[in-house]
This record gives sequence, structure tokens and C-alpha cells, in this order.
Amino acid sequence: MWFTVEDVLAMEIMQEASVIAGHDGIGRSVKAVTVLDAPDASLWLQGQEFVLTSTFPLTKRGSSLKKLVDELVSRNVAGLGVKLHRYMTALPPAMLDRANELAFPIIRIPDHIAWIQIISPILAHVMDTDAKHVIRSEEVRNQFFQQVLAGAKIEQMLELLHSLLERPVAMYSPEDAQSISVPPTLGWMDTGHAVVNNPNLPSRPVAEHPKLLRKASREHSVVYTSLDQPATAHAYVAVLEGNTALSQHELHTLRHARDAISMSLLQQRASQSVAREKHNEFVQTLVDGSLSVNARRTHVLRGRERGIPLHEHYFAIVIKFYDLDEYSLRAAMSLFHGKLETEHVLFSSLDRTRFLLLVPDQGNNGRAHDERISLVYRYIDEVSRIQKDLDWSAGVSQATSITVINRAHEQAEYALNYSIRSGQKCQVRLHDETGLYRLLSHAAIQDDAQHFIEDWLAPLLEYDRKHQSRLVQTLRHFLHYNGNYRETARALHVHHNTVRYRIGKIYSLTGKDILASNLRLQYQLALVLHDMAENAIPQLERY
Repeated sequence: MWFTVEDVLAMEIMQEASVIAGHDGIGRSVKAVTVLDAPDASLWLQGQEFVLTSTFPLTKRGSSLKKLVDELVSRNVAGLGVKLHRYMTALPPAMLDRANELAFPIIRIPDHIAWIQIISPILAHVMDTDAKHVIRSEEVRNQFFQQVLAGAKIEQMLELLHSLLERPVAMYSPEDAQSISVPPTLGWMDTGHAVVNNPNLPSRPVAEHPKLLRKASREHSVVYTSLDQPATAHAYVAVLEGNTALSQHELHTLRHARDAISMSLLQQRASQSVAREKHNEFVQTLVDGSLSVNARRTHVLRGRERGIPLHEHYFAIVIKFYDLDEYSLRAAMSLFHGKLETEHVLFSSLDRTRFLLLVPDQGNNGRAHDERISLVYRYIDEVSRIQKDLDWSAGVSQATSITVINRAHEQAEYALNYSIRSGQKCQVRLHDETGLYRLLSHAAIQDDAQHFIEDWLAPLLEYDRKHQSRLVQTLRHFLHYNGNYRETARALHVHHNTVRYRIGKIYSLTGKDILASNLRLQYQLALVLHDMAENAIPQLERY
């Protein structure tokens, strides 16, 4: 332990001294000793001094002695020793009450003791204690850096930190796709992360350790230190304090662990950067449309020789994120790169906003519509844990043989473009849904398409323009739900009688039986063409 106020009280010269306030703070560290010789001398204190005073300077402060306690505590002073005889015989009750509130020790010192009799032994003890702690701290530092030199994993460094502190520890770094706690069965990782990232809990610097921060909820107190430059709460090492605050030696141990883990992360990122660049190049070549089938087969063979787990069939996902910040971009890339090991997903960043994922289609069963959509939402949810309130669009291809995987990429890009042009964010579009649009988007038929829309929808479009009504939208849902009034009403969030009124209006304006088998397809086709004209769905080049 470091030298404390309690150790000062245990000195032989202090046997007649007594604590008159702030007894709960006698564990405060003492690194120096000084004499308060002016009313405003607290402004010159550096922290962790044991301050002595004859109380003469205090008589000049009048009614502000209660405020003096706050000043000393704010400067992390260890304690105050006072002589109550010549100038003041007692301290104001308000000052003593404040010292008790802040656990700031005030000690009454017998008048016959000279200051030098206190100062000399305190300095001797402090120097001896500091020397011991420097030696011990250096031993701890060497333990961690020996692990760095030996190429130890971060899990091993956290295990060493846990063994030295005998407290739960954790490391969180989304940029490196790592979330580790020791012991792993404790399950406090989520709790600690919630405390660290709670904006309603203030972060307080730990005295003498400006790179260490403390946050406390009602149930937990966490000391953490950032692994980022500049310091943020994105990546950090954390310790759960429990009922006992970390000692000075434990705080130094945490700092040494942080330095070693940061160095290990830098080494890990450097090696990963090379591997990821090679993987990115492999995927980009794999989906290159100019590559022949035979050349792609050769490329696949070389990939398998490199140990890349490759399957016979994949479907492609292209996700566009609109507002990823720089840190979240790197973290999302790490997240998706990590899926090569866990799910055999091939990944490439197409640019700073678009990500390509090639997902194995096990057994070539063409994953079901809902399953493909659910998979995209799962990936989005994982990225949303890194950055909240994301806007995105996504396109998904059909299952495709790896020998023509470029077609899957093109299909996913087309579905993504369709999603973007629709103006609706945070939605997944499947290539299966765009086939009719692709067929009808050719420039040569656009004039005929416009005439077809007017032939079948003109009365309804005109009525909607004049009355701000929703006849065209109602018709679309009514046909989709096979003429079911209640299902249509549920989809439009209106009463079914409202739907009946609108459908009646549609019948009167068109003069046609819209559910008749020979007319229904015409209306559905007109609605598709209308949507294409409204959203300007792009043609797909090279398809």
C-alpha cells in the first residue's frame, strides 16, 4: 500500500494526535507534506499533501472555512493537521460537518510538537514507500511487456490483470471485433459496457491517473481506460471495483495492462490489415465480370489452396450505410471480416458506404425469402450496436454458382439501386422482386408504358390529384389482398368501410370490374409501370 493518513497517525510523534473530522478518509494517500502559511495557500497545492497549519491563516478567512474544505478536497489534498491553542481553540461546526461529508480527515495536533518533528518522518516514510512501489510497479510492467514480446493473446493479458487485481476485468474494442471478460462466466461485460456508455453517468478522472476514468451507477462502480487516441469510450479496458476502490498500486497495474494491450492491438491491426487487403482483393477479383468462367475456377482453386473456405453456391448482399462515422466504419468492417471464420462469409468493402457480402447457400436450396431478409436484418442489428440510429438500404441476389458469382453481385447491386430509388430507407429488396421492373425498364418502351398507364389509371390519378385522395394506393392493396376489404383496410390503417367507399369510387370512375381475371393483370401491370415512372428505376448495365 501507499503511505496514507492512517500511517501518519501511526507515527510515534503523532500518538497524542486525534481525528476530529473526516475519519472515513484516513485511507487517503500522502505523497508530500507542507505548511499552510497564507489564507489562499490552497491555490498552490498540487495534490496528496498532508497540510499543517497553526490556524493563524484560517483566522483571516472569516466565515469561508467551510469552503476551505471543498478547496482542499478539489485539489486532492490528503488531510489537514491543525493546532488548536494559540489562534483558534476550535473549528466551526459547519467546517467539521463538511469534512465528515467529504471524508476529508482533519487531525488535531498537540501544540508542543514542532512541524519538523512531523515533516521529517513523513518525508522519510513517503520516499521509502515510493521506492518500494516503483520497484513493484516495474515488476508488474515487465510482466505485461514480457507477454507482448512473447506474442501472448489479449485474453492472456486480461487473465494476468485479473490475477493481479483479483477483480473482474474486461476489454471491449468493436473496431477489432473483440469483447472479452475475465472471468468469462461472470457475465458482467454487458453491465460494465452499459455503465461506461451511459451518458447520464458522469465520468470522473481518477486522481493522479488522468487517463483513468471512473463511472458509477447505483449497483456498480467501473474504472476504465481508453485504448483509442484521442480517448473515447469506443474501446477500453475496464475493472469492476465492487465495494472497495482500487488502490494506487492497482491503478498503476491497470495502466501497465492498458499500455501492453494497446501495443498488442497495434500489432494485431497491422497484421490483420495485410490479410484483409489480400482477402478484399480476392473477393473483388472473384466478382469481376470481365473474368471468364475458367479464369474464375482457377481463382477459386487458388483461394482454396490459401485456406479460404469456399462453397459451391452463394447469394450476394450489398448494404449501403448512409451515415457511418469513421470509427463505426472500421468497426463494421472488422465485424464483417470476422464472419469468414464463423459463417464462411466472403466480404469486401466496395467504397466507404457500400459493403458486399457473399453468403454461402448451404445445399444450394436457395434460402427462403424470409430467411434471406432476416439474415440482412441480423447483420444490420449487429452494426447498430456500434452506432445507433443508422440509415441504410440493402439488395439481395438469388443463389448463384461460384463460377458465375459476378451475376449474384450484379443482381444485388440492381436490387440495392431499386431500393435506393424507391426513396424508402431501412428496407431489404430481393432481386426476385425486381424481375418485372428490369424487364419493363428498357428505354425503348417508355412511351408505350406511359400510354398504358394513362389508359388504365388516368381517371384514378386525376381524382387523387384533385382531391388528395388515395384511390391508386387503395387499388394496389385491394388487388394484392385478392379483393379482401378487411385485409386491405388493415394494410392502409383505415376502417374497412373506408375501403368499401374507395373501391366503389374506383368502380364508378373506371366503369370496369377490376377483379375480373382478364382485367386484373392489366391493372397490376399499370401499377408496376406507374411505380417505375414515379421512382425512376434504373436500367441494369451489363446484365
